Amino acid sequence: MINNYEIKNGILYIYLDFNNEFGNINFKDKKEKLESIIKKFIIDNKIVFTGTTVALVVGSTIIGNIVLNNDKKVSNNQENVVIEEKIEINPIEEEKPETKKEEIYEEVNQEKKEEVKKEINTPLKKENNSINNNIQSSIVQSNTDTPKEQVNTELPKEEIKVEEPVDTNIYIKMRRSNGQVLTIELEEYIIGVVGAEMPASFHDQALMAQAVIARTYALKANSKGQTLTDNESTQSYKDNNQLQSIWGSSYNTYYNKIKNAVSTTKGIYLTYNGSYIEAVYHSTSNGRTEDSSNVWGNYFPYLVSVDSEYDSLNPSFLQDKIISYEELSSKLGTEVNIDTDFNILNKTSGDRVGNIEINSKTYTGVSLRSLLGLRSADFDITKTTDSVIFTTRGYGHGVGMSQYGANGMAKAGYSYQDILRHYYRGISINNL
Repeated sequence: MINNYEIKNGILYIYLDFNNEFGNINFKDKKEKLESIIKKFIIDNKIVFTGTTVALVVGSTIIGNIVLNNDKKVSNNQENVVIEEKIEINPIEEEKPETKKEEIYEEVNQEKKEEVKKEINTPLKKENNSINNNIQSSIVQSNTDTPKEQVNTELPKEEIKVEEPVDTNIYIKMRRSNGQVLTIELEEYIIGVVGAEMPASFHDQALMAQAVIARTYALKANSKGQTLTDNESTQSYKDNNQLQSIWGSSYNTYYNKIKNAVSTTKGIYLTYNGSYIEAVYHSTSNGRTEDSSNVWGNYFPYLVSVDSEYDSLNPSFLQDKIISYEELSSKLGTEVNIDTDFNILNKTSGDRVGNIEINSKTYTGVSLRSLLGLRSADFDITKTTDSVIFTTRGYGHGVGMSQYGANGMAKAGYSYQDILRHYYRGISINNL
C-alpha cells in the first residue's frame, strides 16, 4: 500500500500505491485502519517524525491528510486546496550488499525539486471510481513557525539473503594401502604426492614442475572416474603424519616449502592438442630420457628422447647389482654360468639396451630390467666366477621428466615452465 515517504516542513508525506482503494475514508473503521497502517509503517521503518500531520500522496497529487493526535481528527475541507509543491521521489531501489545505505539516500534526495505554487478552486480531480463521492480531504497548510524536522538519513533495513558459497574445488578418490577409500581435495592431494615423490630438499622450481605433473596425472585419472592409490601403481602419496615421520624436525620447513610450490602452481596442468598428457616421470635418466615407444610400445609425440645432462649429479647415478648364476638361471628359465654369453644386440634412442641375447634367447632391455629388478635398462655386464654384476646408469623407466634432471635445471636458473617444456615437447601449460 505504502511505497515511499518524505518529511518536509514538519509534514510526513506518505506515497500510496495507485492500485489501492481509498473509498469511504471518512468512516471510522477505514480511517482507523489507515492510521494504524501509517503508524506501523513509521515504527517498522524507524522514521524520526515528531509532527502530527500526514499528507497522503498518489503519484504527484496530494489526495488528503490525517492528523495523528489524541483526538484522531481528520480534516475534511475540500475547498481552497493549495498544493505548495509537486513532489517526485524515485522508488527506493533494492539495496546491494556492497553499497552503503547513506549513499543511496543521498542519491535519492539530490534530485532537485521545482518550487510550484498554484491555487486550485475546484474539487480534486476524480482519479478513478474508488476515489469519488466519499473522499472529502483537504491539505493542512504547513506552519512556517514549526521547527524543521530532522530527516532520518538511514533507509529502512532490508533483509539481504546471503547464499551459501558454491564449492568450486575439485575432489579425487584415493584408495589407501589399508583399503580405506578417501575423497580428498585436489590441491591437498598434490601436496601429499609431491612430498612422497620428490625430495623436499630439491629446488623450488623443480618442486613446482613436479606439482604440475602430479596435478595433470590426477586430473586425467579423475576425468576417467579412476580411483587413485597411494603407491607406485598410480602415484605415491603420504599424509601429514607420514611426512612428519619421514622429515622429523624438518617437517614444518619442508611442508611449507612443498605447500608453497603447490599453491604457486595451483590449478596448472599440461595438455597436448587439448587433451591431458600422459604425465609420466622418473627419478634419474642416464643422460637422455627415453622414447615412450621403446618402453610401452605406444608413441606419444611429447614423450620423446631428450638430453638430460644433470642426472649424473645424483649420488646413486651408478649402481651395481650382483646376481648369482643360480638366481639368474631361476629368473630367466635357462641355465646361466660363467660360460654364458650376454650379447647386447642394439641400443634405443635413449641409449639403453634395446635387445639382448642370453643362451640364444632374446630379451628387451625393458623386460630384462623387470625380470632382474634392475634400476635402469641402461646397464653394463661383468661376469665373475659365481655371479654377474649389472652396473646401471640412472633409475626408472626413463620416460618424461627426470626428477634429478629437473633439479639440476632449476639450480642452473631454469623456471618450472622451462623444465616442463624441455621434457614434454610441444605441450600447452593451462590453468583451471
